[in-house]
Amino acid sequence: MSSHEKIFIIDDEQRMCDSLTALLSGEGYQVAAFQSSSDAIAALGRDRVDLVITDIKMAGPDGLEILRVVKEIDPAIPVILMTGFGSLDTALEAIEKGAYDYLLKPVEFAYLELAVRRALEKRRSELAEARLMEELKISNIILKRRIDELDALYEAGKSIGSSANLDELLRQIVVLAATVTEAQVGSIMLLDERRQYLKVAAEIGHESDDVTNVRLPIGESIAGYVAKTGEALVIRDVEQDDRFKRINKEKYGAASLLSVPLRIKNMVLGVINMANKSGGGPFTDDDLRLLATFASQAAVAVDDASQFEKNRRRLAEVELLNEMATQMHTIESVGRFRDTLVQKLRRIFPIDYAIWFTWNREAGSLTPEGATGQADIPLTESGRIDLARVRPDSIRIEGLDLAAMNLGDIRALSDAISERIAGNQLYPRPDRAFMAVPIFRGGELAHILYMGSAAEQGYSDEDIDLAKLVISQSAVLFEREKAVINATRLMTMGNMISEISHDLRRPLNSIRGTMSILWQRHPELLEEMPMLKGLEDEVHRMNELVRELVDFSNPNRYETSRLDLRGAVLRAAELVTPDLKKKQIELKTEFAAAPWEIIANKNQLIEMFLNLLLNAMDAMPKGGTLTIKGVIERPEHKEADYLAIKVIDTGHGIKTEHLSRVFDRYFTTKDTGTGLGLAVVDRIASAHHGLVRVESMAGNGACFSIFFPIATAE
Repeated sequence: MSSHEKIFIIDDEQRMCDSLTALLSGEGYQVAAFQSSSDAIAALGRDRVDLVITDIKMAGPDGLEILRVVKEIDPAIPVILMTGFGSLDTALEAIEKGAYDYLLKPVEFAYLELAVRRALEKRRSELAEARLMEELKISNIILKRRIDELDALYEAGKSIGSSANLDELLRQIVVLAATVTEAQVGSIMLLDERRQYLKVAAEIGHESDDVTNVRLPIGESIAGYVAKTGEALVIRDVEQDDRFKRINKEKYGAASLLSVPLRIKNMVLGVINMANKSGGGPFTDDDLRLLATFASQAAVAVDDASQFEKNRRRLAEVELLNEMATQMHTIESVGRFRDTLVQKLRRIFPIDYAIWFTWNREAGSLTPEGATGQADIPLTESGRIDLARVRPDSIRIEGLDLAAMNLGDIRALSDAISERIAGNQLYPRPDRAFMAVPIFRGGELAHILYMGSAAEQGYSDEDIDLAKLVISQSAVLFEREKAVINATRLMTMGNMISEISHDLRRPLNSIRGTMSILWQRHPELLEEMPMLKGLEDEVHRMNELVRELVDFSNPNRYETSRLDLRGAVLRAAELVTPDLKKKQIELKTEFAAAPWEIIANKNQLIEMFLNLLLNAMDAMPKGGTLTIKGVIERPEHKEADYLAIKVIDTGHGIKTEHLSRVFDRYFTTKDTGTGLGLAVVDRIASAHHGLVRVESMAGNGACFSIFFPIATAE
């Protein structure tokens, strides 16, 4: 018996209602008595009831009508009918309509009490059975959902385990994660190698096309928080979450979100994000648990695919470097080197075109000197970009110190160059994919190879890392190969010059011998014709020059002494004085007060300055001014002052694209030049631990600066 069980008593006799109420209340039941059957029917639709005891014959709706109403409300509620006019037909009708018992008045209380107890026991049993059936139904629903989840996880596991391609795998993971969580929008974000930011690796359902270019610093936003803490999150309403509602109000279109870490071996690889649950409802803890389980499987697959991709990249690096090394001996020009390099890299990632820039340190600018491309690019018949169409003025990049550029600044450099050339219609315009890889020579920036593609995906960090490795290593190999070729040429030249110098020294020695005899026989000539002494000095210098030719191909130590640097400069100027007057070139010299003594070889210095002066004279065929300045100056990127000799002319200047090559051996813009004059200047300066710098603009003259370390006092 339960004190919560409620019994309705319906009888139009007051005495019957009172006696039954007293009896049943005394047994602990809640009793409600009604003398009006209409009031009782109204209460039945309003209140809970466990048992109805009603008289059959009453004014208004009778007991059988009340029985009908009760069964419509709840067929399990037992109804006991009472009557003072019993008949077999009435009893059969009552039982047929679902009455639990049929009692004749006057009712014996003992029998009524027994009937009430049995009816309520039946009621309890049926209620318990109903509860069990409901629980079983719910359990079956939960079990079915768990089976569906396991099936989904099993199928997902099979799918993600069957792909070794990382991009395809990541796409599959997002689609399957959305399937098991009933999400309409999703993404997978992976950490970069430095673990500083997240980048969208695959997504579905986003309206924006730029989502794959998003870089999210660790700790920022929901995904950044999950990546930093490793904590899986279910957010039922982001606008009510104090941690994220302010920063994410405009970022997420859905209020409910899921975000779980991709974790393996206690290390977070990335984050899976889900939003917009089908039906518009919020995500639940079950959704979070399911996505977390799926993420643990996906993390293993992502790690395996990443390792496979890294191994594939390493293999590609080795293959490319090996191919470049084996082909390097067949590559003689920078253009061929560039084309071969781009052709190899195109096997790894798309390249529609590439432009080779030369860095001009003095002018602080980049000059395009070569290009190659594919379809949709203005090409020549040879398949290369037409430089006549794509070459504008030199590019100046503001805000970046290109002179101190290192390999870690590639992203910033790429963005700067892309932005600079985007407004020039002569250049191919990249869509998403572009990179600029610096190439160094002797520790200083020399060139930049800029590559672009209209591919949907931009170049990844892995693409850039591979490109800078292959390009930098190949450039080193190319420089070494050129050095070997130059050394071979020098050896050949040395052999040839040795033979020529042998033939030249014979007439020179004859001249020197003849002059020596002349001085012995006619010593008065030295006083009458002092220029003959200068002639003897020039014969001696010519003999030294012959030796210099041999030494150029086979450098060795020269005899050095402490000398005044100004003397070598002025001697060189004295030798070209007749030519200066003939070409109407005004010579100006000025030297600052300084310790001009250095340790050097006088003949080499004279040869070096002669080359510079002759070069300046060639640049002023219609006359001009030639200025020689001696100052103390600190060269760029040096920490000490140097003695500087500056040779300045007012000639036609040097084109920007030629500035970086003027000291290269065999490079010349003259029809009859050998390309050795300025190369000799550079070599002699280097032999004396000096530096050579050039500044010039086409049409505005040139300034060659030779820097010598200041000699210490003995």
